[in-house]
Parts: sequence; C-alpha cells; structure tokens
Amino acid sequence: MLCSVLLLSACQQADESDIARTDDGEIRLGQVEVVDTVARAVAPSDRPLVLKGLRGSVHLRAAPQATADLSFVRRGRGESRAEGRSVLEGISITERGTDTKYTYTLEADKEPYAAVDIHGRAPAQAALRIKRLSGPVRVDSVRGALTIEHDHGDVTVRGAAAPVEARIKNGDIRVDVRSLVGEGDFLLETSNGDIHLSLPAGAPVQIDAQTNAGAIRTQGFSFSAERFVPVNAGARYNAQTAEGGPTIELRTQNGSIMLRAVSPSPADTAAAPVPTTDTAAAPQPDTAENTPDMRKAPDTTTAPDTTRGDTTAADTIF
Repeated sequence: MLCSVLLLSACQQADESDIARTDDGEIRLGQVEVVDTVARAVAPSDRPLVLKGLRGSVHLRAAPQATADLSFVRRGRGESRAEGRSVLEGISITERGTDTKYTYTLEADKEPYAAVDIHGRAPAQAALRIKRLSGPVRVDSVRGALTIEHDHGDVTVRGAAAPVEARIKNGDIRVDVRSLVGEGDFLLETSNGDIHLSLPAGAPVQIDAQTNAGAIRTQGFSFSAERFVPVNAGARYNAQTAEGGPTIELRTQNGSIMLRAVSPSPADTAAAPVPTTDTAAAPQPDTAENTPDMRKAPDTTTAPDTTRGDTTAADTIF
C-alpha cells in the first residue's frame, strides 16, 4: 500500500504538502476530504447490473423489489476544501443501458485523489458484474450470477445461489453458497490471500484447488474420490462428492484454502464458524454516454457535500 501511494504521488508530481497522515500513521494524499452522495435507481429486469471504474468499497444486499437502489458516495481529497471540491466535481457517474446489460461507469479527472463507495439494494435474482481498481466488496443474499474483479480488497459473498467468479490480486475471498440453483462453474482466485468456501452438504461438486504456499482444509464433506499432490510450499487437491454438479476452481499463490459443508437453510445466509481440521496440510509454508432507458427509475442527488480533515479506518481506499 505504501509503495502504491508513493508511486501515485510521483505520477501526479505531488510535493510533500500533498501527503497526509492519519492518527495511526497511515499515509494518504491530501489533507482535506470532501464528500457527497448521488442516488440512482434502475430496474435491470433480466440484464446484469455492471459497476466499473475507480476505487472504493461496494456493499450490496438483496431486496424483494424490481429496482436496484444505489448510493454513490463520491470522495475527493486535496490540500484545501477548494481542491477537494475540484476533485469531487471531476468524478463522473455515467450510465448506459442496452438489451444485454445496464452499466454504471465511474471516472475521475484526478484519479489518485478520488474514490466512490457504492452501497444499496439490488433485486434478489439480479446478476452482478463488479470491476474496480480496489476496495472491499460485500454482497449479501443476491442469488444471480456474480463476477468480481479488482486489485486490492477482500471479497465477501453471503447466501449465493448461482456461479461466483472472483479474480483479485490482494485480499481474502469468502463465499457462502446456500443452494446450487444456477448452472455454471465457480472460480475463486487471489494472488495473495486465503479462500474460504462454504457449500451445501450433499451437493454434487467437483473440487479443483491449488495453493503454492499454504494449507488446504476440508470440513463436513463426504467425498467419493480424492487426490492430493504437494506443490512447492503448498498443494494441489482434486475431489468430487458425486458425479455431475459444477466445477469449483480455487486458486491462491500465497494463502490457505478452506472448504466447509453446511446444512442448506433458506433463512440462514451466514453460518457461524466451526472448528476445522486439516484434510491435507501443505508443507511449510468505458466511457459511456447517458442513454435513455424506459426501465430506469428517476435519478436523485442527496446529501450535500461535507468537508473533513483526515479520517481513519473508513477511508482505507485512499
């Protein structure tokens, strides 16, 4: 993180006055943060909802409704309120709907100083595609197909029912699958981080897991076939519970993999952690223009911008 911040500063030819520190010593760009919130709503129907661009957190939860109600929290940093406001005004949120998808694209004139957090509600059966620079992603009980791609930040998915594809560079991936209704395979991949996957007990699945440095563990499964091969400081593990079912591909360069069987329960979207044992321990370690769309709900803008000095944990995206 420190290297990333310093490199970004160099790209912007920032001098020492651009660098700020929080109370716990975290280095950031700009002394002052200016924030506002833009509210948008759309009825995606059968189209995937796409969120792409910039850094920032994402937290979406399922709701029994046809529209996706989203809040875009725009953040701009600078040496003064005027500079922060200038960065904020340079953040754009454009949307474009086609017959195959509905896309929100986030861009900024001064990208290193800008971020947008996205939170809100989505239709329970919606398909989501999230492609951003960095920031944690959490999706609760959305049962459509899910695709996530970014460089930095943990991914947490609870109550999934369709294929999940998550490709990240740094961060842990935690996915809780409560039912395997949608067709298709799963891919969870991180370069540096652990992978935790919960699956319904008794579901037919094909497991293909590999870590180059870490351990592989399972808990609660009854496998009809298994194969384990040590690889470097990690291992490759293939198993199946029964013929058929989706292929579950799990990959981490540096981290451990945990597979856990849980009892299917529609009301339970987050099983409590339970003690685990090693099954196989490894050796040592677009710029788019607005397009009219009759399915889109009216846009509104809420929450006037506020100005504040350095903040702490809530702003780790900078």
